[in-house]
Amino acid sequence: MPDAGKTITQIRWRGTAKDAGTGEPAGKSDKAAPLRVLLLVQSFGNREQLAAHLRQHYKLMEPRGITLPHEPFDLAVVDGPGFRQWHTQLADAKARESPTFLPVMLVLPRRDLGRRLSEYWDLVDEFVISPINRSEFAERAAMLLRARQLAVIQQSHLAYLVNHDRATGLPNKSLFMDRLTNAVRDAAVIDKRLHAIVVHIPLVRVMKSMGHHGLERAASTCSSRLRALLEEDLSLARLTTEEWGLITRAGTSMDAVLEICQRVRRLAEAPIEILGERIHLSPRIGIGIYPDDASDATAVLDCAISALSQATDGDPEFYSRNVQHQALRYIRTEARLHEALAGDQFELWFQPQVQLDDQALVGVEALIRWRLPSGDVVPPGDFLAVAESTGLICDVDRWVLESACAAMHRWRQPGRRPLKMSVNISAQDVQLPGFAGMVEQTLDRHDIPPHLLELELTETSLFDMNADNLATLGELRAHGVSVAIDDFGTGYSSLSYLHRLPITTLKIDKAFVDDVADNRTNNAITRTIIRLAQNFELNIIAEGIETAKQARYLQTLEVPVGQGFLYGRPMPEADLLRWIERRVPDPKARRTQDQHDSRETKGRGQN
Repeated sequence: MPDAGKTITQIRWRGTAKDAGTGEPAGKSDKAAPLRVLLLVQSFGNREQLAAHLRQHYKLMEPRGITLPHEPFDLAVVDGPGFRQWHTQLADAKARESPTFLPVMLVLPRRDLGRRLSEYWDLVDEFVISPINRSEFAERAAMLLRARQLAVIQQSHLAYLVNHDRATGLPNKSLFMDRLTNAVRDAAVIDKRLHAIVVHIPLVRVMKSMGHHGLERAASTCSSRLRALLEEDLSLARLTTEEWGLITRAGTSMDAVLEICQRVRRLAEAPIEILGERIHLSPRIGIGIYPDDASDATAVLDCAISALSQATDGDPEFYSRNVQHQALRYIRTEARLHEALAGDQFELWFQPQVQLDDQALVGVEALIRWRLPSGDVVPPGDFLAVAESTGLICDVDRWVLESACAAMHRWRQPGRRPLKMSVNISAQDVQLPGFAGMVEQTLDRHDIPPHLLELELTETSLFDMNADNLATLGELRAHGVSVAIDDFGTGYSSLSYLHRLPITTLKIDKAFVDDVADNRTNNAITRTIIRLAQNFELNIIAEGIETAKQARYLQTLEVPVGQGFLYGRPMPEADLLRWIERRVPDPKARRTQDQHDSRETKGRGQN
């Protein structure tokens, strides 16, 4: 008989926590499958008679060549010659199914009843006399198949009990390790990271004060809360009395893992009530990563448990010190962003946009900066990704829009040409209900003509938008607001789709401008973008112009407007107003700035 471990692994579940939480053995999902009967009768007459009957009620299977079918069966019907031919393979099939009952029925001629039948005892469970009575055969076959079904259900139920925690219905450590092993193998194939998360919830004090019944009630309540807090596609298990395990999908980003941890920490927000007592929870979290920390499932889980030993009731602990540093930076940046929004720590800086032929100022791009209470300025690339992944970007972008419109209102002076303002937004902004109305109300509140506002979105975010989002942008275009594609050429442009977008401007990315005059590929891409814009009657702006050579060459390509260090770096409002007044004749004089500006990033950074 196979050992218990082999018996368990034959019945494999690789479903999600939702599947495991149903409280039902996995085998019950197969009840509707047709019963399969393997016919190994060599006597032609009996074989034809049995085949005609079996096809009416079951899925009939017959051998191909010298081997049995690979598909499992529920009953084998064999005669003497067939028994002798297939004896070894039938024995192997029964051994693989053991201890689950796999019946074999022998068709025996009446003349053989007086002979010794001991040669059949090791495999045969029932026999029927030939010539075959169809009614008798049908009854005996049905009884064997019924016994087989009951055995499968019982085995499935036993395997479920062995692989699941009795108190919570969740997979236990044995099944968790089976799933983690498969997940690590899958992650290796697609070359992705995989996170194993261990959550510790202190419940021993509950057992000491309320006994095992109270402990089980507490564990069940904690499990229910975890199921409610977590995504359905996460594999959740109870590993020990106080520890739960989670397996993320291969390739899950660090942002998503930290968001999962934030949801787990919500267990501490409200106490649970057990036998009339309120119990406060304080989960700790440890995380191991494949392949960064270990190369197999057991070692990855050990890393997570090791990290857990260092964890506090606050932030999750990673086994890797480098990953731990990144995670803490992310968590702390998110927390400080909330403070920045509440404490008015953001500033709006501006970068000029000029006509390339005469360097006349035609507009500015509004760029956000975060000034800490210490006075240090945080570059956009250090916090905008966190804002986007946490959903704070909508609040940040609303602040930028409000501040930009307020600045345009302040700059109004008799005789001064009004400047067009470019403001970066994200796809998340456009998805908000009432976004177009919010923009229009902001313009009205500051008495800004709509044509002076241009909203910039990245190429990738625009091409990912659905019809409703594009309709929102179309509504803004109808109101007079311009829409630009930022960093054009770095995403996955589709000519068949471009003409459907409600856009007015293409911005050539700095990556193509850097060596546009010398690099044949960048030159060809830039020329293609310009022709696209001209064919679709769109405005063109070149970003990141740093040399007079670049500016002159772009002029020969009929690019009308540009921005970059050659004309002006991003600067606070007061500096911009002085820049406008001075209108420095030699743009090269403005190219000496501190090293901090070199850390500016594209998009909402610098161009």
